Amino acid sequence: MKYLIAYDIRDPKRWQKVYKLLKSKGLNVQLSCFEVDLSKYLFNALLNNLEQIINPKEDVVCAYPINNKAEGLIVKLGNVKELRQDEVL
Repeated sequence: MKYLIAYDIRDPKRWQKVYKLLKSKGLNVQLSCFEVDLSKYLFNALLNNLEQIINPKEDVVCAYPINNKAEGLIVKLGNVKELRQDEVL
């Protein structure tokens, strides 16, 4: 399933760790926003990894599922890149 993951990390070192982890799993669509396409198991593993990195008192990570119906309604403008499985993981 596809997810849109957005985050706001206060500490630059933690931000860099979160960025690198998400970059290895999906497409960077904005500075602090990634699109990932993962199985439920891999998505839960990703969330566990993120929990180990962030400080829950200072940081926030939000994951929004993108189902097949919603995918057809997504509007993208500008220099748009598409998520391709062969480019990640």
